[in-house]
Amino acid sequence: MNEEIYKEIKRSFLKYIVLKIIKDKPIHGYEIMKTVELLSKGQWTPSAGSIYPILESLESKGFVQSEETDRRKVYSITPAGMEALDHMTQEKLELLKEMSRLINIVIESTDNSKADYNDGNIQGDGQQPEATQVKYD
Repeated sequence: MNEEIYKEIKRSFLKYIVLKIIKDKPIHGYEIMKTVELLSKGQWTPSAGSIYPILESLESKGFVQSEETDRRKVYSITPAGMEALDHMTQEKLELLKEMSRLINIVIESTDNSKADYNDGNIQGDGQQPEATQVKYD
């Protein structure tokens, strides 16, 4: 997969994850990074360079608001952010259903090809079998 596309997909998922985390409680950026790491069982630790631009973007859209507490910005979700999160959750569910349908189509298509192969419709060399002559007495 193209590295830039992969990064963009991860960024999109990270926006969703950040909103989900902030929904639970007001939280600062470093805590968000650690929460993602914990939730992913250490498989993904987003950097400050990915978290803070997302937080700025979410704040500029009015989805989160920040408040300075003990020299740290603490982020909390806004009503607009809750609406966006609900919308994103619905889109995620629809995307998962669509991906499941597509995967099933591909699997069924592959299974049918194997069935043709196993039924003798296709020989091991990829050629159709020779027609057999039937003798009538």
